[in-house]
Amino acid sequence: MKESAEVTILPYCWLAVCKAFFQRYPNPYASHVLTEDTIHREVKDGKFLSKRIFCKTATSPLPDLLQVLVKKPQVLILEEAIIDLFAKRLISLTSNLEHKKLVEASETTEYIPSYFDPNKTVMTRRTTIRSPLKGLTGRMIERICHSGAIKNAKKAVEVRNRKREEPRE
Repeated sequence: MKESAEVTILPYCWLAVCKAFFQRYPNPYASHVLTEDTIHREVKDGKFLSKRIFCKTATSPLPDLLQVLVKKPQVLILEEAIIDLFAKRLISLTSNLEHKKLVEASETTEYIPSYFDPNKTVMTRRTTIRSPLKGLTGRMIERICHSGAIKNAKKAVEVRNRKREEPRE
């Protein structure tokens, strides 16, 4: 199993981050996200709950071994998000719905206002990649999928920060 965690300070207030979270696709910086479908939304006990399904494709070519095992290089991802307006907390849980015989990937991301600056948001992302396959094959799948997840996460944060720094006309 491969796990990682990272904390990033986003240069936006928490409310702006929450709004952008639900408007992030379509996005030219995330061309690997093919479709987005909202399957459920409700407000319950003062919390906004959302479930969406994304169809994503691999961002880099799969190694030959994986191409043999994966007939369709696309995967459905379930995202469950909870916004607690009173606690000012957004939690997103994502996991793959397909290819679970090869890999189970999950990510938990939490967004909270910065304690030191209300115009910034603290994003904590935890990623877990596990392959039920044993031996070298399982470890290789975990390594490839984990490095891809980390690369995409860093790219998403860089884009956010780069867009913030662009001069306004």
